[in-house]
Amino acid sequence: MSETKITILKSSWSDNRGLGAVIFALLANLMERKNDEIFYLSLENLFYSNTRNFWDKAFFQPFEESISIIQKKINSNKTNSKKIFLNNFNYEKLHKKGNFEEVKKLFKKFVKPKKDLDEFFFNNYHELFKKNKVASLHIRGNAMFSTAHAANQSDKISYKSYIKPLIKKILGKGFQKIILCTIDDNFRKQIINDFSDKIIYIEQNLPKNRMHPSYDPLEEIIYESEQFKNQLILDPIIEAFIMSKAIYSYYMRSNVSYMSILYRGDFKYEFIDDHIDYSRYG
Repeated sequence: MSETKITILKSSWSDNRGLGAVIFALLANLMERKNDEIFYLSLENLFYSNTRNFWDKAFFQPFEESISIIQKKINSNKTNSKKIFLNNFNYEKLHKKGNFEEVKKLFKKFVKPKKDLDEFFFNNYHELFKKNKVASLHIRGNAMFSTAHAANQSDKISYKSYIKPLIKKILGKGFQKIILCTIDDNFRKQIINDFSDKIIYIEQNLPKNRMHPSYDPLEEIIYESEQFKNQLILDPIIEAFIMSKAIYSYYMRSNVSYMSILYRGDFKYEFIDDHIDYSRYG
């Protein structure tokens, strides 16, 4: 019987990708894992913690049942290590609604929040979903289309010509409520102002005194307290889980949307940003 190999997947302070990117990088590594290999996540990220290994603050280790063996190996320096982002996840099947059961099983087995998401949903959203026909809608922050991967395309996601007509279309399909997921404060305020009682906004732990309506996390989060940063860790996966409970989901390309797809038990979703050039997206 071969000896168990421990691989420590690491990140650095300078690589502050969001939780979704971390999770899909983990899935990519799991898909290439050797039979005698188990992973331990040792992750640094100034968005989520001022101290080391933010993963342990909100998630169980993927191989938590072997944690005593892992710690012994770490203490005796009998481990390998690699950067978690060396492997890239292929999102193609999620877009084409292909066979991604393997990925879904890995996600549900190895990504284990310490917060009971089923209990959270039941206590906060179950009655709402029970009494209404609910759709979910995810909208990327405006900064994505001004300075990030889809730069210089903000006109393609304007509230007047894109978002407002889209919401009218969704409501026209008979949905009574829309669960809205967005970190763009500008869009959120306009949507709630125009559609008020039709919108349920998923509250997030975000800075109250924003510098930019489109929300710039680099400028606003890295200076926050440890307690505040720790609250942010679970936000993306909670949003993904809640959106997955909707009868139908309207997604923009993002790791939050991709996680939501993995939580869904069906293919009742579509991407609403095919008109966006994501050639720089990564």
